[in-house]
Amino acid sequence: MSERLHSPLALYDPRGRLAVSAYRYLLIRALLLGSGLLCLGIWLASLGLRWVGFLAVAGILPVMGATAIQTVRRLHDRNRGGGWLGLYVLAETVGVLPLERAVDTHPLPVIALVAAMLGVFVWFFVETVFRAGSPGTNRYGPVPAVP
Repeated sequence: MSERLHSPLALYDPRGRLAVSAYRYLLIRALLLGSGLLCLGIWLASLGLRWVGFLAVAGILPVMGATAIQTVRRLHDRNRGGGWLGLYVLAETVGVLPLERAVDTHPLPVIALVAAMLGVFVWFFVETVFRAGSPGTNRYGPVPAVP
């Protein structure tokens, strides 16, 4: 029984390292689960069950939290701290700014900002999804076992 409880709770433990193959598998599961919850919420809301649909969509938040914590573990495998996730979140947050209002008056700064956002996104994606972990033991622990 404790093994069953340990597995879901382990998703919320940022200690240690996570191998790239395990992270890819986790991302695929999180995307499928999040998409499924979103579709379920929309379907329930279309049936007139708005609050139940809202709760189904709200179920995406724990999935996003677990994915963020596992991303920190993946960064640990690359011998980087969790603060790098903050840089990525900041770059994504800038993406929701109303930049189209400023593009007519200040086109070069807006283009530079969008290019910087794209650069951070590409770097972070390559760093977490494609690159192998640092060899040997690093400050976050030993090399993770690949299942």
